[in-house]
Amino acid sequence: MSSDGEEKEGSTVQKKDKKKEKKNKKKEKKEKKKEKKQKKGSDPDPVDDVTTDIDNVSVDDITLMSEAVENIKKYLVENPSFDIAALTELVVNEQMASGLKTFDKVHIMMNAAFNLSAVGEKQVAKFAPVLDKLVNRNITMERHVIAGCEGIFGKKPKVFPIILKQLYDEDVLQEDTILEWSSEGRTEFTLDTIDEDTRSLLRGEAETFVNWLESADSEDESDNE
Repeated sequence: MSSDGEEKEGSTVQKKDKKKEKKNKKKEKKEKKKEKKQKKGSDPDPVDDVTTDIDNVSVDDITLMSEAVENIKKYLVENPSFDIAALTELVVNEQMASGLKTFDKVHIMMNAAFNLSAVGEKQVAKFAPVLDKLVNRNITMERHVIAGCEGIFGKKPKVFPIILKQLYDEDVLQEDTILEWSSEGRTEFTLDTIDEDTRSLLRGEAETFVNWLESADSEDESDNE
């Protein structure tokens, strides 16, 4: 009898311990949510504060990225005539609140603003001022813009060079950055979702544009001699 009683008592203690553990986990989760809300309300880091620790577009944080993108999409639907400064700040706040890397703000914005109808809907012209502020003439950020284009337009390769050219015309991308990208193979900037065949195909589609940039660059050098 005493053995049965001890077993019953032990089982009750275990249940209490599990209940306590569950309660503690719930409390921790609640505190994390609270911290996230406080972060979102804080001032954003300077836009040009770019991390050098590149771990490829935070693929381990796909859920957080998706949520941030959806929040920006919702804002754009509700604010079709958005204020550039307000949208830029919102994107930075979403990146910070989600705990994503600094360069991820570029991917949040691009995935919220661009789709396969980008050319017909003149999306580059519409959102270039925001991207320009996020990139701020930083080569690392520009490389992430190109990587973002590869990810978005990988299924429609012929659109890819048109978008690159438009981003160049809008001064979001610099000539040197595009030429640097064109001379390299797969790099730390390339998204994991882009296989080697797609990457090569996109590079091939951009050949005419790259050649045009190179010839224009050569002409400038000749003029300076």
